[in-house]
Amino acid sequence: MKKLMIIAMVIGIMANSASAVITSELFDLVDPSGLGARVIFTLDSASPTKLTIKLINISTALPAGFDNADQLLTGVSWDFGQAVGATGGTVIIGSGGYSINFDQISSQLGAGADVTGEWGYGNSGGTGMLTNSVSTMIAQVTAFGGTNLDGPVNLDGPQGGIATDAPLVGLEGLGAVAGSVIITLMLDTSLDNLGFLEENGVIAEFGSDAAFVPEPATVALLGFGALLLRRKKKH
Repeated sequence: MKKLMIIAMVIGIMANSASAVITSELFDLVDPSGLGARVIFTLDSASPTKLTIKLINISTALPAGFDNADQLLTGVSWDFGQAVGATGGTVIIGSGGYSINFDQISSQLGAGADVTGEWGYGNSGGTGMLTNSVSTMIAQVTAFGGTNLDGPVNLDGPQGGIATDAPLVGLEGLGAVAGSVIITLMLDTSLDNLGFLEENGVIAEFGSDAAFVPEPATVALLGFGALLLRRKKKH
């Protein structure tokens, strides 16, 4: 199995708004080959059963042998470390983003548009991911539900995943969102803080199929995040 050196940068941000406390944790997960993801988790103490996750594809290049599907950021996983699970949520296109090749709509979408139907959530881990996740992949994931924007129906990642603002290589018909998405995840239990992220780590996922992951010791040495690079045959 190929080993990847991972650089993980974690930044904590806290802001007070009246009596509410808004806390954010930013993870930059970057592989030396150029593949990279930025993940921003935000918790508002006024809504402790709601977790906001912004996923941004910050890749600058692809590893040798990777192609159209491999460039798509398809999800992120973490571990709450306690009896907390997702029950649903919504996904919208982030600022400056837009859809590409969605084939079930007459015109492509822009920032703020609802793309919930292309994503899902998981509470049981599996397929190399940590326990809790959001993903365009169908394995171990429950669809959020919503309008199907890019066929076939149901989660069919890496389609629906996130490309860079200008895709690094041609998508060759794959549906994608350029830039970023913002996920609002509804939880069955209130959260007090985001400490579980630094305690248990964060993994970003690209593409699908055969996994390429770093040695655990490498992740522990360099930070609390990792990339999970998966490959899918060319469409």
